[in-house]
Amino acid sequence: MRNYLTYLVVVLLGFSCGQKPLGQLHIEVSQHDRYQVPISVHLGEIAGPGSTVHLEDPKSGEVFAAEVDSEGMLFAVIPQLPIGNHQFNLMQGKVAAKQVISIHTTNEGIEVKNGEKPVFFYQTAMAFPPEGLPDYYKRNGMIHPLFSPGGQVITDDFPAGHVHQHAIFNAWVNTLFKGEKVDFWNHHQGTGTVEHKEVVAVDEGALKGSFTVKQSHISHLHGEVLEETWQLVSYPTDGFYVFDLYSEQVNTSQDTLHIVEYHYGGMGFRGSKEWNTVDTVHYSNEWNILTSEGHDKETANHTKAKWVSAYGDVSGETVGVTVFGHPDNFRYPQIVRVHPTMPYWVYSPMFEGAFYIAPGQRFKSKFRFYVHQGAADTRILAGIQADMTHPITVKVTN
Repeated sequence: MRNYLTYLVVVLLGFSCGQKPLGQLHIEVSQHDRYQVPISVHLGEIAGPGSTVHLEDPKSGEVFAAEVDSEGMLFAVIPQLPIGNHQFNLMQGKVAAKQVISIHTTNEGIEVKNGEKPVFFYQTAMAFPPEGLPDYYKRNGMIHPLFSPGGQVITDDFPAGHVHQHAIFNAWVNTLFKGEKVDFWNHHQGTGTVEHKEVVAVDEGALKGSFTVKQSHISHLHGEVLEETWQLVSYPTDGFYVFDLYSEQVNTSQDTLHIVEYHYGGMGFRGSKEWNTVDTVHYSNEWNILTSEGHDKETANHTKAKWVSAYGDVSGETVGVTVFGHPDNFRYPQIVRVHPTMPYWVYSPMFEGAFYIAPGQRFKSKFRFYVHQGAADTRILAGIQADMTHPITVKVTN
């Protein structure tokens, strides 16, 4: 790991030697060391909404950028937190972070950047398939492209051989609605689709940038069945990217949607065109899979996984993304479908049996994405997994 003493650039705005802390943050870390850890805590009466503050390590004197939002929540990213108890002083004044998140809205969609580098793009405008293919493959409401820290594109959209797949997307495949089959994944079946609906909110915080969008899961015969809300939260890490995807589906119809037991469907990932053996123009090498249980591309299919790492060479550089499921997710750790020949995989809870979403019922999922240059760092994998199962505790005192 790089020397994190250079992680933050200090801008002194009226600091003075002997400045009294506004309060203290007490952080407890268990299970594994953590790296570039996003923290959040409500400051109560210690500092009001929008206050200008930073954190200070009282032992080393090192300072860290922080920001307080309009609701009094403090956000920061701490470069390293070993197992144990840590204390930071909450100080008045601003420290400018080396890495910040920015969010840019265009007519086509929403772009997220970490510093000057693009992280991902969420598609709001309707995207159409390559020339010569039917318009029923059109799609929006997905993330593409997803970039590596080195700028390589990790995902594919309208891929050769499976035109209906779209980078990072969420759709059920085998469902029954009003007694009829609806396939929201395979557009060419002509029964259903998923479309972007609206941008709900954009929060352009520098140390926790987020936006919220809604999507519509549509039966071509009966109209909207599910309204899905995505909240994408990005953090200004250095050397790799981290963002969270929170999904909430609500059945907006008057009838129950039955998700039938099946071998795939759910939150999916489609990898680079350079990993696609049927793409005769772009294919250059195969992808690799590693799961939390030690399975690879040959053995991972229909096994349970707390996380799945997909990686391989793109433009001559090894890049990848690891997706962590949250313990609150239905049937965690979920079964994953890993295709035997094409570079896609998907969290598929229906493999273990049918379930349903009744009218007004909500189906929630949470995922953390760790985007890396090279194969995933095992120390960071362990730290993020611990963030899922044994999150740090943060308390504020006067």
